[in-house]
Amino acid sequence: MEAAARLGRLAWEDADYAAAAILLERATANEAPAPVWFDLGLVRQDLRDYHGAATAYRKAIELKPDYAEAALNLGIVLQELGDLESAMRAYAQAYRLRPQMFGSIAMALTSAPHGRLWLDEAELRRSLSG
Repeated sequence: MEAAARLGRLAWEDADYAAAAILLERATANEAPAPVWFDLGLVRQDLRDYHGAATAYRKAIELKPDYAEAALNLGIVLQELGDLESAMRAYAQAYRLRPQMFGSIAMALTSAPHGRLWLDEAELRRSLSG
């Protein structure tokens, strides 16, 4: 499992997403740690398999509830799927875990085709804080 996970990460870094997906799916077939699930989410996201990416990110968060990067990326793929309400919950989780991610969250919200243009920074911070 560890070898497949490492090779999958290397394949992803080389932009060989198909090979990375095969290796990382093999690595997650048994009990894999949260970072392996996160890497699988990245690969699926790059392959535009947003449902599969969301599943992988959710598993990473389940295994490591303080995984801010997984929460951020979950928000991005949910936004790509057109589910802005769920995306905002994921972004809020990422923001609670790591307030320094505010810039990344704001960028994701304004750059995706299903995003919103937030003109009021304070309003966005309030939305993320609940």
